[in-house]
Amino acid sequence: MTKKQALRRLASLTGGLFATQAAAAAHCRRHGRPCLGKLIMSTGVAADTLLLYAVLVPNFPLLGKVYHHGNRNGNKVALTFDDGPRPPYTGQVLDALGAAGVRATFFVLGENARRYPEAVRRIEAEGHRVANHGMDHDILMFASGAAALSQVMGAEAALRQAGVRDPALLFRAPHGWLSLPAHRAITRRGYRVVGWTKGVWDTANPGADRIVSRTSEVLAPGSILLLHDGWGGISAEDRSQTAAALPAIIGEARSRGLEFITVEEMMREA
Repeated sequence: MTKKQALRRLASLTGGLFATQAAAAAHCRRHGRPCLGKLIMSTGVAADTLLLYAVLVPNFPLLGKVYHHGNRNGNKVALTFDDGPRPPYTGQVLDALGAAGVRATFFVLGENARRYPEAVRRIEAEGHRVANHGMDHDILMFASGAAALSQVMGAEAALRQAGVRDPALLFRAPHGWLSLPAHRAITRRGYRVVGWTKGVWDTANPGADRIVSRTSEVLAPGSILLLHDGWGGISAEDRSQTAAALPAIIGEARSRGLEFITVEEMMREA
């Protein structure tokens, strides 16, 4: 399911619920029970709002636990990269991380691991952790457990076929949207679901300086930073600004006394 399809389905679902609630409230008013009608509407609006929040907000715990920050009393932060690998940008990111001596966590798409196995092998060979982002960036907002597992296990197989020896049992859902059945199926398989503290929208290509400033706003102990070194599908996109921003991001973090670690290391310290 694409992002647009998922949002259309969500809009149809919530619109249908609201129409049903409005009809029930109108029925109560016609039969001399306006207070009950108001209660139905107010309760319905609250339920609709909760549903939207639970589905659309990536770290909302109603649909299952999502790890999105570490110890806020320490001095550790985690850099994460989604949607890769994609030459030349993954290589540029790795060059910047290597020059600074920083280890990160890469949430890799299975389809990209198949396209660029040498890039995935390089990520692991240089000491970073290779984690799971599903096979093809399919949106899992309404996914069944079986459909979600197909995404996760397909990506895991692609990582191993690409030569990754020790993929991390971490999964990040595309856009952070994950249904309750999907969450249950994935965690029962031994994976932990990972979100992020706050995104900086580097995919919009706002310029390297803007990416740095946005990241600086959320640099704090325990933060999990979300950046991108690739994309899904066959389109051609540009992630050079993200790579160019990394030296300044790393320098700013270190000036604040922060140390970069992987997500798994952050989990162990929590």
